[in-house]
Amino acid sequence: MELLDFFYPQWAQIRDLREAVQSLRSGGGRKVSSARLAAELQVDVNTLALVCMGLVATLVEKGVITELELQMHLRTIDGLDAVEDEGLDPDVLRGAMGLKKPKRKALPTRAKLKKNQPKGGPVPPKKKR
Repeated sequence: MELLDFFYPQWAQIRDLREAVQSLRSGGGRKVSSARLAAELQVDVNTLALVCMGLVATLVEKGVITELELQMHLRTIDGLDAVEDEGLDPDVLRGAMGLKKPKRKALPTRAKLKKNQPKGGPVPPKKKR
């Protein structure tokens, strides 16, 4: 307990309630459905598309680049991942920017273990001393 919590218990209570609300909003450790994850991802993609369009519009408006130049650059960049699909593999972008590929987080699974396999997974043999 902090000294301020002792003198101002209402503030401590408000802080605790805010932390509880934040925990509930973030899922509170519960499993999140794939539909909800997809919806959140779509919101992120829409936001990025909006920001990119705003940047492009500003660059064209200020005369930094023309729409034709932009289209030519996009065609060139599209070929960087060896697939002309009007998209770019994020790993190619990370490599061009000098960023490392992030570690993948394990997704929750409903895979069942074999009956003869212990719950902790395979146990390595003990080493002889």
